[in-house]
Amino acid sequence: MQFDDKYYIAKRIKLARKQAGLTQAELSEKIGISSKQLSRIETGDYIPSLPTFLKIINVLPLDIKEFGVESSPETNPLKDKIFKLISCADNKELELFYRIADVIVNQIK
Repeated sequence: MQFDDKYYIAKRIKLARKQAGLTQAELSEKIGISSKQLSRIETGDYIPSLPTFLKIINVLPLDIKEFGVESSPETNPLKDKIFKLISCADNKELELFYRIADVIVNQIK
């Protein structure tokens, strides 16, 4: 099966969602699409847009390399982990992350 095959993408997303213990409704809410749209992505009827795909990758335990996309050699795994935390955060958590980071940065200066 090829990495650009929409059914491969659909199966990987569905499997990862189930492994994460999320329903379609829960995942669709986290990534900002309707559960009907997510259902169509998981059946291979639709291919997610790039922004939607990246949101899915950030929420689910998926590695973008599984889809034939290589990250640049400049990628920093720690930055990736922090970005993933932030991209999944709600506004209350973002405010807390900001306050903590601000204190740390001011202490370093």
